[in-house]
Amino acid sequence: MKEDGPVPQRDIAGLKESVTRHGFGMYLDAVDSETTAAIRERVLEQAAAERQVNLHTTNSAVEPEDDINQWVVFLPNKGRIFRHLINNSPCLDIVRFILGREAILSEFSAHITWPGNREMPLHIDQWFMPHPVEPGEDYPRPSDITRSRQRCGEPRPATGPVNPPVVCNVMFAITDFTLENGATRLVPESHRSGCHPDPAGHYASVHAEVPAGSFVVWEGRTWHAASLNTGTGPRIGITTYWSAPFLRQLLNFPYGLRPEVATDLTDHERGLMGFRVWSTYGTSDDFESEWARPGSENTGPLSR
Repeated sequence: MKEDGPVPQRDIAGLKESVTRHGFGMYLDAVDSETTAAIRERVLEQAAAERQVNLHTTNSAVEPEDDINQWVVFLPNKGRIFRHLINNSPCLDIVRFILGREAILSEFSAHITWPGNREMPLHIDQWFMPHPVEPGEDYPRPSDITRSRQRCGEPRPATGPVNPPVVCNVMFAITDFTLENGATRLVPESHRSGCHPDPAGHYASVHAEVPAGSFVVWEGRTWHAASLNTGTGPRIGITTYWSAPFLRQLLNFPYGLRPEVATDLTDHERGLMGFRVWSTYGTSDDFESEWARPGSENTGPLSR
């Protein structure tokens, strides 16, 4: 594999430059060592308990042939400590650089890459976006798009218009990310191609090797995947996946949060998780309301 891409950064300006040029970047020392260790302990404890009670912990949408790796899903319900990550200033800074100030959290889960796993296929995160078409040209129907029916090509800059990013992913390294334990691999400048990787193709990629407490960020058009873990211990990454406010969230936070967790959220966190109405989208009863309300608080049938 060709190892030619961005270098890890400690300043936001350098990180923004990396993401703009390469489609991804790495940021060091995002989370202090004590908090990182506490998060790691909580993830492993939860993961062991979920396997003990036979919870479904795989993700066939992105790892269709893998039954080794484990996902600990919907982290806000599984420990208050995880919320440190979505309040992380460098994380929010780079998300807002890519998507704008009103971006919302779409996914918040831990991905544990265990030894003996299968290699994840390269893919892009905004697979659901219709590709641009010329005026009068037939277009892909948005609700008919699938992960497997895509326009594939090479990771070279397109000669015509490409979609902008509407999602991005900030993955926190809760253990060291190394070549041996399956560090995320990414294809530099693939975000400019307007294409998806061919499942049968072979592409030069960069492995995001960073120490625990760092994060790796890539925008929604960048080709990427988890790699083979040939080591002796797990690689733990926590994905905070962000989207434009008009997109449906991958995790339904307003519906799926446990009541005691929803009550404990700050207004800032509630806004990030999609409780705030955006230009009337997401309202539950009143177009002028700033916040969506639960059904029990909304107006029902009335009579005079």
